Amino acid sequence: MSEILAPCGGYESLAAALNAGADAVYVGLKEFSARKNAENFSHEEFEKAVFECHRRGVKIYAAVNTLVYDAEFSALADCVRFIASCGADGLIMQDLGAARLAREISPDIPLHASTQMTLNSVCGVKAAEKLGYSRVVIGRELSAEEIREIRENTSAELEIFVHGALCVSVSGQCYMSSVFGGRSGNRGLCAQPCRLDFSCGERHNVLSLKDSSLVPKLNDKIFKGISSFKIEGRMKRPEYVACAVNACREQLAFGACDMERLGGIFSRNGFTTGYFDGTMTDMSGIRGKEDVENSAKSLVGIKEIYKNEFPRIKLDISTEIKAGKRICARAECSFGEVFTQTETIPEDAEGAPLDERSVCDRMEKLGGTQFFAGKITAEVDGGLYVPASALNQLRRELCAKAEKLVIEKSTPKYRINSFKLPEKRISENNGNIKYRAEISDPEQLKQALELDFEMIYAPMGLLCEKIPDKDRIVVVPPLVLSDCEKETRSRLLELRRGGFSKGLAQTLGHAYLLKECGFEICGGYRMNVLNSLSAAVCAEFGMHDLTLSFEGKLSVLREIDSPIPRGILAYGRIPLMLLRRCPIADGKPCGKKTPFGEGRSCGRSIVDRRGNEFFVMCQGNCVEILNPDVLILSDKQEELSGFDFAVLKFTDEKEIAPVLEMYKTNGKPSGKLTRGLYFRGAE
Repeated sequence: MSEILAPCGGYESLAAALNAGADAVYVGLKEFSARKNAENFSHEEFEKAVFECHRRGVKIYAAVNTLVYDAEFSALADCVRFIASCGADGLIMQDLGAARLAREISPDIPLHASTQMTLNSVCGVKAAEKLGYSRVVIGRELSAEEIREIRENTSAELEIFVHGALCVSVSGQCYMSSVFGGRSGNRGLCAQPCRLDFSCGERHNVLSLKDSSLVPKLNDKIFKGISSFKIEGRMKRPEYVACAVNACREQLAFGACDMERLGGIFSRNGFTTGYFDGTMTDMSGIRGKEDVENSAKSLVGIKEIYKNEFPRIKLDISTEIKAGKRICARAECSFGEVFTQTETIPEDAEGAPLDERSVCDRMEKLGGTQFFAGKITAEVDGGLYVPASALNQLRRELCAKAEKLVIEKSTPKYRINSFKLPEKRISENNGNIKYRAEISDPEQLKQALELDFEMIYAPMGLLCEKIPDKDRIVVVPPLVLSDCEKETRSRLLELRRGGFSKGLAQTLGHAYLLKECGFEICGGYRMNVLNSLSAAVCAEFGMHDLTLSFEGKLSVLREIDSPIPRGILAYGRIPLMLLRRCPIADGKPCGKKTPFGEGRSCGRSIVDRRGNEFFVMCQGNCVEILNPDVLILSDKQEELSGFDFAVLKFTDEKEIAPVLEMYKTNGKPSGKLTRGLYFRGAE
């Protein structure tokens, strides 16, 4: 049976989730949570939350799912140690280094791979399994068929979002908030710029999506074998949490639920199933005045859903009342068996004696507790009397012991080790930085082959056996593998047989697939590496080098200790979002080529409120939105000298030789440009 997993941004939402019947909850502490703007839990509140969940047999997962800097590892270690000591049921994590630290501190606590890890294919989930994650939260952007493919070909527990807000970007691949305002979604501070009015022609709000709701579909066969039905909404109010949990529970129990009420509590022009159905159309939506008014109306009466304790644990109770013996009772539930005996000894009845029915009636009154009556039996000798108060006391003591048993069985005990970060090694970089080209089309590939780039990252669709200088070529698979993994594997094997030996991994799924096909792996900047432990994990996973995340300051990135060569993105249009649906075409990507082909402009741009135009590049099965201003660091050679290589990303450039020359000669750029986040950083 799949668990109903509820979001709890604060303690009020926890009570709402528990009383509405959630099977599990996920919460964030004040630190290292991907929803830093939620109320979140203090250490004292978290400890209490674990107790309240476990006395009901409910699981509680801690979201520690932000990217982490080296300087934060000491605080992170304290946080993980505290969570493990409380007996939480799992850690939801994005950062590879943070997960490594957690595994060192507490080898037994289950790790759940956050959706921010961009795990949207079979290979992605298998990679997470290999790294020790027991559960994977797969992307919200997947279709039913893609979910089925993953479920049938992997053994990890799968958790899917069934209700709540949709990110228009592929999870973990949105940098718009950090580039625009220095607030990183990967660090828990997304400012939701996608909800602003981006337009394309006469169409407005082309990046803002309706909320998703798969609740009416939860009884479908596709969900068989899914471990957890996740509700999004740690920023939402308790009434929303309770209503969503209640809707899931009703749908699973009765095959129907009140979607009108659910939509009234919160929606953006209704709900969509566009990703799940594979249509990707009619998904745009904003929260308008009517939605707000409906929400106010729908709140009336919602508290009735969660005002009382939800009875979730069945108790089978047998009671014995024997002449001359103390009264006793035994209870059995899914967690085990308990026995209690009071000091009360039955008396001879002066009036109507006790019978089995009257004893059972008294013992099955479990209202107000987490228990509900199962099989209730009694053995009662004839002619005896016991006060009702004594039976009530017997029942209360039995429930107290049953609760203690539930807490004991529900609260895991983990080994907790000390942890010390390894000392950093001195970088052996000699200051001679090498340059690599990331190209988009055949003409750029032709030009790059004539220049002295150390390596050339080229889309796999542009490559064939006739391409010269194969040793410099790094094969780039499609950025999204969910709908083309089998075809990509076949094409990669062809290229490997044709003499290509290197491939670019922008996600764990890429790394797993490339390794499976016999390629040397170059790690891309979309791996989101911001610390030394993550770099070490990438090296152990088989990467030969690594491009660090562009969300860090250069001064911080230079301090990352990596066992493999490390580089940075030093030129080009910074990717702001990776989308599965095209905002230009209001649906699927508008490219008419195979997903293996070159990236090309969609021919039109999207425009923000201030009139800035954003370059939209179609990649066949996905779309990139790129920053209007080009990142240029050609005059920052001293800062670049701390890295082994620099990637120059070309998109719409007609000539690439002048760019390489500018970097080789420390050329001073002119015109409008950006330094990205390399000097200002992101929170």
